[in-house]
Amino acid sequence: MNLIFSYSTHIGDYKGGRYTKDNKTDHVLELYKISMERAKNLGHGIKFYGCEYSLNYLKGYYDSFVSVDDIEFEITDDLKIYVHTQEPAGSISFDGDISLENKLSFDETSDIIFEQKEEFVPDSPWQWDTIFKILDIFKKYKVDEIVSDFSFEPKHLCNVGVLRFRTEEVRNLFIDSYYKLRRYYLTNIEPTEKLIPQGLIVSTIICQYYFTNICEKNNIKYNFTRDYKSNKYKHYLGHSKFNKDIFKIIKNKTTI
Repeated sequence: MNLIFSYSTHIGDYKGGRYTKDNKTDHVLELYKISMERAKNLGHGIKFYGCEYSLNYLKGYYDSFVSVDDIEFEITDDLKIYVHTQEPAGSISFDGDISLENKLSFDETSDIIFEQKEEFVPDSPWQWDTIFKILDIFKKYKVDEIVSDFSFEPKHLCNVGVLRFRTEEVRNLFIDSYYKLRRYYLTNIEPTEKLIPQGLIVSTIICQYYFTNICEKNNIKYNFTRDYKSNKYKHYLGHSKFNKDIFKIIKNKTTI
C-alpha cells in the first residue's frame, strides 16, 4: 500500500501565522523523515508531492515524487486536495506528522476514510479561537443558505490527516464541493474578514468540517483509521508538533 505525503512552502496561509521556509519548516520536515522512514520500514511505498525545497530536504526518503514547485496554493488543504485530483480513487494521502507503529489498515468498504473524529468542546479556548471563530464568520455570511450540503449542525469534524476516496464518483463529489466553497470564501469572505493574515487555518472548516457535512447530508459511509483494528500511531496535531522535546519523545515512543 502506497502512502502519499505532500509539503510545499508555496501555501498562502502558512505566511499568515504558521510557518513558511524557516526553522519551523525544517522542524516539520524532520518529522516527515521519521514518518516516511517508519512507513517504509513497515512495508508502505512512499510517494511525495513537494516543492523544490522539500524535495531536496527529503531526498532519499521517498520512492517517487511529483514536483509542485511552480504551483501556488491559497490555503492549507489545497495541496492535499490537488494530490487527489491527480491520483486515482483509492489513493491514500497521509500527513507527515503521523508516526506509525504498525502497518496502516482501513475499512475498504467505506466510501471515504478519515484519520479521526474531532469532537467540538464548548469550553476549549483553542477551539473558540479557531474553529468557533471561523464558524461564526460563516454564520454571518449565511453560508448554509448559499453553499449546498453546508450546515452548522455537526458538532464535530473529520480530520483529513489520512484521506481516501473509494470511488471516482465519491472523490469527484468531495473535490468539486471543496472548490465551490473555497471559491465562495476567497471571493466573498476573505477580502473583508481577512482571517488568513490572522493565522486562522480556514481549511479546518472549508475542508474538514464541510466534508463532515457532505457525509451526513448524503448518507455517505465513512470511517477512521484511528482505533481501526490494530492500527497504532501518533498524530502530532497542531502545535503539539513543535514541542521542544518531540524528537526525544518519538524516539522513546512516549506520547505528549
